[in-house]
Amino acid sequence: MYNDGKFHNHSFIMDPEVPLKGILSIVIIHLIQDKPMHGGEMYQKMKDVFRFNPPRGIIYALLRRMENEGLILSTWDIQESGPARRMYRITDEGGEYLKAGIERVKKTSRIIGILLENYSPKN
Repeated sequence: MYNDGKFHNHSFIMDPEVPLKGILSIVIIHLIQDKPMHGGEMYQKMKDVFRFNPPRGIIYALLRRMENEGLILSTWDIQESGPARRMYRITDEGGEYLKAGIERVKKTSRIIGILLENYSPKN
């Protein structure tokens, strides 16, 4: 729908696989709030639980940015078999970010609900 070239000059149009800007970081922190995860596990949970498939490169870039901002921490998990994996966990600051993000999502959800209720295509 959005990738047909019709809206290529509008910066507000994003990849349809990545919902509203900022939501992905909230999803990541939500996923790791109970237990540390590696990026591949997060990606799979996003597909299974949230039913969207963001590009892996975006996830890993966002993980690096979130770690630089102090929202998450990572450590290397080195196992006897298989490659070493970077495990991510939430920080206290990340927990506060999640709380604020959920409040933002609630407000946005209300607005989206009203928009969908009142939308009728004009053809």
